[in-house]
Amino acid sequence: YYGPAVADIMKTLSLNPRHFGALAGLGLILEETGDTEGALAAYRRALALHPHRPDVREAIERLEKAAGGQEL
Repeated sequence: YYGPAVADIMKTLSLNPRHFGALAGLGLILEETGDTEGALAAYRRALALHPHRPDVREAIERLEKAAGGQEL
């Protein structure tokens, strides 16, 4: 379902690894598909670019809480 979107995001990130929208979008897709580790990595990269984005911070907190202290 998300295949074409992920392909577009990966192309964008290959051209601009600091593209906030692509990173945040990737985090959302990975979260939706159950890839918690990948989603956290994408969200953390996005947050590093824009540290004052509450939506990204909340996504990270939500995933960390859901992981329940598992090593990610």
